[in-house]
Amino acid sequence: MKIRSIAVNQFKKFTTPMCLDDIGDGLNVVVGPNEMGKSTLLDALRASLFEKYSSKAQPITALQNDRNQAAPVVELAFEVDDGIYRIRKRFVKKPYAHLFCPDGRKLEGDKAENTLRDLLGFDEPGKAGAKPETLGMWNVLWVQQGQSFGALDLPDSARSNLHSALESEVGEVLGGKRGRALPEAVDKQLSELVTTKGRPRGDYKELIDEVDSLRSELEGLRGRRSDLSNTMKSLEEAQETLARLSSGDQDQKDKEGLEAARTRHGELAKLEARIDAAATDVELKQRNLEQAEQALTERRDLKKQIEMDGRNVEAAKKKLYEVRQTEQDLRMQVEKLRNDAKEAENAVTEADNAVSQARRVLNAVQRDSRIRELQGRYDKAHAAEKKQRAAQQSAAAILVTDENIETIRVAARELETARSRLSAAATLVAFDMPSDRLSKIDVDGAALAADQTSVEAVEATKITIPDYGSISVQPAIKDRDKLIEQQRAANQALKAALEDCGVKSLDAAEEQLAKREKLLRDAELAKQEVELHAPATDDYDAGAEPLADHIAGLKTILESEVADLGIEGLPTEKEAEQALNSAQAGAQEARETLATVRAGLGGPEEEIGRIQTELGGVKTRYEDGMERLERLKNELTEVEKQTSDDDLDAAVSAARKALVDQEKAASSLKAQREGETLPQQEARISRLETALQDRRDKRTDLKEKIAGFRSHIEALEGAGLDEAIQQQEREVELAEEQLRRYEREVAVLSLLLTTLRSTETEAKERYLSPVLKRVRPYLQLLFPSADIAIDENLHIVGVVRENGYEESFEHLSMGTQEQIAVLVRLAFAEMLVEQGHPATVVLDDALVFSDDRRMDRMFDILNMVGQQVQIIVLTCREQLFEGVGGKHLSLKAVNTEDLVSA
Repeated sequence: MKIRSIAVNQFKKFTTPMCLDDIGDGLNVVVGPNEMGKSTLLDALRASLFEKYSSKAQPITALQNDRNQAAPVVELAFEVDDGIYRIRKRFVKKPYAHLFCPDGRKLEGDKAENTLRDLLGFDEPGKAGAKPETLGMWNVLWVQQGQSFGALDLPDSARSNLHSALESEVGEVLGGKRGRALPEAVDKQLSELVTTKGRPRGDYKELIDEVDSLRSELEGLRGRRSDLSNTMKSLEEAQETLARLSSGDQDQKDKEGLEAARTRHGELAKLEARIDAAATDVELKQRNLEQAEQALTERRDLKKQIEMDGRNVEAAKKKLYEVRQTEQDLRMQVEKLRNDAKEAENAVTEADNAVSQARRVLNAVQRDSRIRELQGRYDKAHAAEKKQRAAQQSAAAILVTDENIETIRVAARELETARSRLSAAATLVAFDMPSDRLSKIDVDGAALAADQTSVEAVEATKITIPDYGSISVQPAIKDRDKLIEQQRAANQALKAALEDCGVKSLDAAEEQLAKREKLLRDAELAKQEVELHAPATDDYDAGAEPLADHIAGLKTILESEVADLGIEGLPTEKEAEQALNSAQAGAQEARETLATVRAGLGGPEEEIGRIQTELGGVKTRYEDGMERLERLKNELTEVEKQTSDDDLDAAVSAARKALVDQEKAASSLKAQREGETLPQQEARISRLETALQDRRDKRTDLKEKIAGFRSHIEALEGAGLDEAIQQQEREVELAEEQLRRYEREVAVLSLLLTTLRSTETEAKERYLSPVLKRVRPYLQLLFPSADIAIDENLHIVGVVRENGYEESFEHLSMGTQEQIAVLVRLAFAEMLVEQGHPATVVLDDALVFSDDRRMDRMFDILNMVGQQVQIIVLTCREQLFEGVGGKHLSLKAVNTEDLVSA
């Protein structure tokens, strides 16, 4: 199948008829932005073929446009071996299906849809609409947006189509259905014993569990016998340990050590308290020394600051004098420049007055020219108004208007309707004979025209055929008299309407109306001509007379202007413009002089402003410096009164000596520890206490264990363990023999299934060779030296890399999965086309994850496959797909009555 065109109306987002036509045999590309409707086109393509026109399922009602909920209409033209078919469907409201066949037949309704399914090989959709299984191979070849990557989802119907194509090319190399059934039977029998991962199941698993249970019980009995021996041995060991711990020698030694440790701990605690007090005195004397040294440092820093601030104040005083002198010099310079600027401003004022006088003269000259121009317009507008009045008078003399012409048209249509009804009820008599014989036939005494091949009989009619006789026709028309009366009444109504307008026919009325409309258009054109020559302005209304009044007013203004100017006559416009230009040049020269003077003034004024700002800053710094210096001197006087420099030096020496003496005292106390610490003594006390308690606890535990061992031994000796062990060993042996029979059966079935699968794999390689043969060249353009793995169900399993390592398809990147899935679809389409099956590939926004290099290769592959298979690519990536090649198509608006909605 090759798609030739698709048109839609009121379909989802499309509210007007749109069409995609001129679709070629090979690669076709539809490029457009998001929301253009590319995916909607694919939905329309699927609906036109696979959805029932009469369905009310939700997927069908979802095809309606959200704005008006009108009935969606779609028409598809496609070509197969016997020619071009056209299927047109309307859904939801007044639904229909029309199939136009190449032989001229038109099939409708269910017959059209049944023929379509037989022609293209898909199944009837269910009540919920078309599903992948009903679409068959088209579900694989027509890729919707967002479904181009991932493994191919092959419904059984599509897989059946591909198997048929493969077997027609390579034969049933798998032994057909019987060949595929044998491994399945073996696998089924094996699956009753083990899972797919080889784990036991059913009776086999129950027997294994039983053997494990018997072995466990046997091991339990043996364990109890071993437990008896171990318990007797443990009893002997516990009695020996209890005798050793009951001697009391070690307890006495530990008690003596514990008493000595507690005495030494008390002595060390007192020593540590004295050491802590000495350390506190060391810290206190250290702080006293730091405070004395800080006071001495602050006194020295204050003196240095007073000396530095004194130098800064002297420098500020000198700078203040220099800035004041500079400010006085600049002030004199600025005053002189301001006088020069005032003289330049007076010159500019005089030049502006001269420009104003010259401009007034030019305005008067231009007003005079405007009056002459408007006078010419008035003459033309006056003549156009005369033409307008003449056309309006002629139009008024014609009686046919828009209102009564409609009455005539309605009457003519009613008469035509009456004639049509009468004609539809009449008996049609057709003559099939040469034209030279037709002219010899009489109908009710009147001869037929040479080109009249039929007559309509309403009443009794007699047809006379020379040399043969006559034929009487008696039409049996229901309500004949009523129809004739309707025709007569309609004829009278038309005649009355024509007489009211003074015409004899509808054509004459139309001619008079056209003449009247032409006169009114001529009047309108004359009116427009008046408005063109004398348009309305802010100063006067439209028309010749208002323009004349405006011209008179302009003349009065001109006379007043000439009198005010005090000139005898007006110069020419050129002379006035030259005078104005000269005055403007003088004014410009005066302004340039003023600008030069002002520019020269700007620098000194800016500099004097800067100097004044600097003067304020220098003065502030000088005053602040004097105030700060005075404050520091007062502060030094006050602190010297409180403490002299000699007193500060003496305080530092005394604090340093006290710190050295206290550090010596603290060191002497630490030496009395003799290498022992409180934590050490505390650990020794805890250790000895724990040792004494542990021995007491062990003696108690051993006495309890000895009693328990004796009780346990008495219970085990009376249980008959040896006889029970022999009985359990016989039961385990019988169960293990039955288990070995199951294991041999599993091994035989597994070997048989492995052999069958190996044989099947070799056959599958030959069976899938047509698909692999077509995919490999394209695959290796993208992935050199790579191969693809496909199972017998035509699922993509993985990719075999150059080093022989097979990578699972699911572990590939999204882009690689998408590219391989597209290649396999193209290979399927090539194979189906070569086997004579209809196949067209549609890709909606595919290849979205491809890099630039692979995208170029994919473009090459699409063009290669397009030599045999029709491909339609829908994409929003205009810039990227500029280099794809193929035939570029675009949606077009159409105006057709075939896609009428409901």
